[in-house]
Amino acid sequence: MANVPRVFPLFLTLVLAFGACGPKRPGPVVAMEPRPNPPLSKPPADNPRDRLRQNRWLAQFWEELTPAQRQRVEARMRRAQPSTARDRESAAMVWDGLGLAERDRLVFGGALPPRPARTADAEVAAPTPNP
Repeated sequence: MANVPRVFPLFLTLVLAFGACGPKRPGPVVAMEPRPNPPLSKPPADNPRDRLRQNRWLAQFWEELTPAQRQRVEARMRRAQPSTARDRESAAMVWDGLGLAERDRLVFGGALPPRPARTADAEVAAPTPNP
């Protein structure tokens, strides 16, 4: 039993030493000023170049469009004045023939510029180039 009194003070000394060497408790928590939530989505760009960067599908051929994109384009073509497509085949032909600016106006608003009608008389009246 003589060992018990020696071990107890040694054990008590070790416990106190480990307690003093332990990590310090953090100070009181200070609340930060609240920040506003960011907007859920960016407003659509006004510049056609920016819209093309955000919607790269505008530069794709009809066959490369997803079904949802095709439906969107077809609906816009039917609503256009005058209507630019009667069915899917004509919508594909019209889409592939449009330039980027025309596609942008069709999908994101604005009327398509009227295309001059090509007639046989206009082709006959044009002079043929001589080599």
